[in-house]
Amino acid sequence: MQQLPLNIRLDQEASLDDYLVGKNQILLEYLHQLNAGSRGELLFLWGEQGCGKSHLLQATINQTDIGSAMYLPLSEPGLEPQMLCGLEQFHWLVIDDIQSIAGQHHWEEALFHLYNKVKDQGSNLIIAAGEPPAELAVELQDLRSRLMAMIIFKIQPLSDNDKQVLLQQKAAAKGLSLADEVAQFMLSRSSRDLRCLMDSLDKLDKASLIEQRKITVPFVKNVLGL
Repeated sequence: MQQLPLNIRLDQEASLDDYLVGKNQILLEYLHQLNAGSRGELLFLWGEQGCGKSHLLQATINQTDIGSAMYLPLSEPGLEPQMLCGLEQFHWLVIDDIQSIAGQHHWEEALFHLYNKVKDQGSNLIIAAGEPPAELAVELQDLRSRLMAMIIFKIQPLSDNDKQVLLQQKAAAKGLSLADEVAQFMLSRSSRDLRCLMDSLDKLDKASLIEQRKITVPFVKNVLGL
């Protein structure tokens, strides 16, 4: 995988098979059929924070099993519009968090021209945001029309039951036993955002190794300050 010379790292372990499907069966089936031979795919994914959007984007790149791919989260500090120049060379280009640059003229112009070059070249482009194209604060109407012409999927949020299953699956992968009451306590007392839940699980994993203790509700309270 090729990336910009910034502090941007692709999660090489992200996999579509690790994503709890929930109500996203059609989307997952679509992403599974994408591969190194795909050409001219123009896909827009959107969903609320914590729905696993970035995981899906990186997992899609990983499954293509090719070197000519780029993952670029526009929420990353230090990026400039001119960095989009030449990115149409990548066979797969995945741009995350475009809501971060909505309303910024130079960014919108750069993204508009990149979109056109990608389409002309027959490369593949996946763009993601927290809102659908029609609700983004994009001021450049030509860019808005391009985004709305893409194949659009909404990433449906997971239910609390789905999140409990995911927590326990991730815990088991780390060699941890997370009882139902512990997982339910975490969901009821901490953020339901998937990224925050995974961060909390990492903290519990490290603390349990250090203290050689099982993960119980009192242990969770102490480690996470709940």
